[in-house]
Amino acid sequence: MPPKRNSYGYQEVNKRYRQAIDDAVEEYVCPITAELPVDPVTAEDGRCYERYAIEEWFSRQPQPQVKSPVTNEPMGKRLLPAVQVRNSLKRLVESGAISGSKADAWKKAMAEEAEVAALRVRAEGGDASAMNYLGHAYRVGERGLKKDLAQAFTWFKRAADLKDALGLTNCAVCYVNRWGVGRSDTRGLIMLGAAATLGSEHACAILAEANAKGLWGLEQNPQEATRWYREMQKCDYRDSDLREKAAAWSPLGCATTHKHATHFFASSSLHALFSHVRVLIYLAVFDLLPLSL
Repeated sequence: MPPKRNSYGYQEVNKRYRQAIDDAVEEYVCPITAELPVDPVTAEDGRCYERYAIEEWFSRQPQPQVKSPVTNEPMGKRLLPAVQVRNSLKRLVESGAISGSKADAWKKAMAEEAEVAALRVRAEGGDASAMNYLGHAYRVGERGLKKDLAQAFTWFKRAADLKDALGLTNCAVCYVNRWGVGRSDTRGLIMLGAAATLGSEHACAILAEANAKGLWGLEQNPQEATRWYREMQKCDYRDSDLREKAAAWSPLGCATTHKHATHFFASSSLHALFSHVRVLIYLAVFDLLPLSL
């Protein structure tokens, strides 16, 4: 009979191996984010960082020499891609050698990176929907992208140039809020009008609010506000998945409120009642973040 395995000794060896792996992995953890880096770089202090994190650290210190986040000693700003670190992390995570919350966060970040890469290919190929999603990701700094309003505007503008209703609306909101572009109320209002003509409920709602409050050079005009609220009920959703539109629209916000909708739809007719209900449903979905003025 083969000799019995010493289970205690096996567990001890396994424990030592696990500890060795954990100790090695800690050397890869970015000192700024406290997570495993998806785009690791080696800085002049010899440490490995997540690229966007160390670049943000540098941006707060405009001088050529900065202080290391780890040692607090002077260092330059040169960064080198840590390709071997990335490859090692990929093998360790995918093999299960690294597990737990850090591994889960790394897998999620890698999935988002792949998603953004696919979106970028679609956007570069002329897909207006992908352009809007990329713009949204840059607008709020999600899916592994650094918040960049100039990039957000660029992608919204490309969608708007294709006469995409959502792209026109997003681009217009950038103009009136000065997000990544110089403020231009005139351009914003023109784009909102074009988007509303193409069937954008969101554009109609913003135009209604602008007329109700007298925003962006418009005089307060309750009649015109009412007209735009009523135009909302004529709009068709060009995408059957309302949640997908909400994901793209909500960060840009809609300034309409239940108070204004109720005020402008105070009518006894059945038609107005249905319009009122439709607007309230719209507001419940999209009035999550107010339009900043």
